[in-house]
Amino acid sequence: MDIVPEPQWERLLEKLIRHMGTSMLIGATDSGKSTLAKYLIKRLVSENIKVSLVDSDVGQSSLGLPGAISMKIFCGQKDVEDFRFERMIFIGSSNPAAKFHLMIHGTKRMVEISKKRSEVVIIDTTGLISGGLGKALKIGKIKAVKPDHIIAVQRDDELEHILNLIENVSIHRIAASRMAKVRSREYRIRYRKKKFADYFAKTKISEFSLNTRDAEFFYNNKPFGLKDRDFEEGTIIGLNHNEDTMALGIITEIADNSITFRSPIRSLKGINRVVFGNITMELE
Repeated sequence: MDIVPEPQWERLLEKLIRHMGTSMLIGATDSGKSTLAKYLIKRLVSENIKVSLVDSDVGQSSLGLPGAISMKIFCGQKDVEDFRFERMIFIGSSNPAAKFHLMIHGTKRMVEISKKRSEVVIIDTTGLISGGLGKALKIGKIKAVKPDHIIAVQRDDELEHILNLIENVSIHRIAASRMAKVRSREYRIRYRKKKFADYFAKTKISEFSLNTRDAEFFYNNKPFGLKDRDFEEGTIIGLNHNEDTMALGIITEIADNSITFRSPIRSLKGINRVVFGNITMELE
């Protein structure tokens, strides 16, 4: 799909080329943040600038999977066409409010990795901006990441309660795209289901088992015993090496000290942490 740029986008692009660094996109749901991010990436790459995208929109991720913070380095046009994550951290929920501290920590980690490998880092964020929670999440991310630029995409002044608290950062106010579509709750649910269905359908799925002796099991960033919590079949898990999620899995059986699951991962070598969340998928 061709992206029709807004007049302000080209001026924003010129500033980013001039100053480089890390830019955080903030805006309400359906304001066109992801479309603007894709446009900036495509144009920056065309200028031979290596750019990273950190997608922390865990509810409607364009780059990665629901419930995960993802990233990718774009070095050329081929990378732009293959718009798919290369690294992720599974936090276990499509609701950013449910995993507040994991959202901030995971975004910071992905940005730190991206900075080492690219000249420009773009961070896409969730549409949670209202109330005290929305403000706290955005300010928490800004303090953790320390971006050089804030790209505030708004229809009116819905971001000003956040922008008024930001100091020593270049703020670029951009009008929400006229092409941005308002999507229903039902659409968003279908979108997330399709993302998971595509992920588990595109590669060979195998069945594995892990014992509590083989790996630590985590929920909300804290270790737990399988006897201490109830998780149902179909729960999606992150298969981690330390903090990095190597693949996702779908639980098919839970015993007192072990789990059985399906996953596209080729081997469990190096998997030392299993991250449980609140997302489930119907087993076929």
